[in-house]
Amino acid sequence: ALDIGTRSIIGVVGRVEDERFQVLAIEKEEHGKRAMLDGQIEDIAQVAKVARRVTERLEEKLGCTLERVCVAAAGRALRTEKGSYELEFPEVTHVTNDSIGRLESGAVAAAEAALGLNQDGRRRFYLVGYTVSSYHLDHYPMTTLRGHNGQLLEAEVVATFLPGEVVESLYSVMEAAGLEVASLTLEPIAALPADLRLLNLVLADIGAGTSDIAVCRDGAVVGYTMATIAGDEVTEELMRRYLVPFTTAERMKMQLREQSVLYRDVLGLEHTVAGEQLQEVVRQPAQNLAQEIAQRVLSLNGAPPSALFLAGGGSKLDGLRALVAEALEMDENRVALAGNNYEISAFSDEDDLDDPE
Repeated sequence: ALDIGTRSIIGVVGRVEDERFQVLAIEKEEHGKRAMLDGQIEDIAQVAKVARRVTERLEEKLGCTLERVCVAAAGRALRTEKGSYELEFPEVTHVTNDSIGRLESGAVAAAEAALGLNQDGRRRFYLVGYTVSSYHLDHYPMTTLRGHNGQLLEAEVVATFLPGEVVESLYSVMEAAGLEVASLTLEPIAALPADLRLLNLVLADIGAGTSDIAVCRDGAVVGYTMATIAGDEVTEELMRRYLVPFTTAERMKMQLREQSVLYRDVLGLEHTVAGEQLQEVVRQPAQNLAQEIAQRVLSLNGAPPSALFLAGGGSKLDGLRALVAEALEMDENRVALAGNNYEISAFSDEDDLDDPE
């Protein structure tokens, strides 16, 4: 799997062992220049070059050739629609995978039709994923239909669509990197463990350019949204305040807890600044990020969730967890960094997985 991020590309290879995902290798490389903006690929050749290097290092580690890849897209300009469909048989019938597939396809087609009525006709949208929000068997709610017997099957889905240019650029990068796309999903879905979806949880995947948000309850992901405010806004504030290049500002952002931070500005002059002063500088953009996440969550969920996970590199910003809890008026203990819960479904003999990134 490859996470094509605004700031970097992360590659993960693994296999399933006793229903848990064993991570065999992880590789990461930052883009040499700003080849992506707010999750959207701008320079296809540059992003493909980095994806190829990450893939080659994984191949070298594992002694094999990697040909197919699972990718997750940032939710820039995503659209979600609900769709429902029913399938009625002339008599009581055993429910098979085929009939469930027909039922879900019909519900997705209904969502696509609803999207078509709302769009301006100029943008092409691609389906990038859907989740079933409810099943009914002869009007009785069910969590799964497989193996049951009934006459009337009903399903409702939440389907997610991305503009054609977002999806096509992602496929172009993978093709240029010599990889075939095996599956495509959205970043917040990829980061939301399936076994936790019975609870009313929210996951906010905060990258460099986008914050992607997914809401789940009753066993299904029921909505997605995103904001084009993320970690870069904090970095850019440090750039403006201290007249430093982007890479220096990124390093300073990670040193907020240090007593003093040494840096060189674009004029070549060396300075020292107290970590407390850096914390004051980033406070406002960090509050803006927390408020934006809170507004999106409340709009999507209707109320503060039972718990909220922060994932992605941007979630490591010192103090952000408390700011998000405050903005949502939640107990700070109910807002957590993702990572420490992944041992339920994943493990590694080589890498530390207790990491929101």
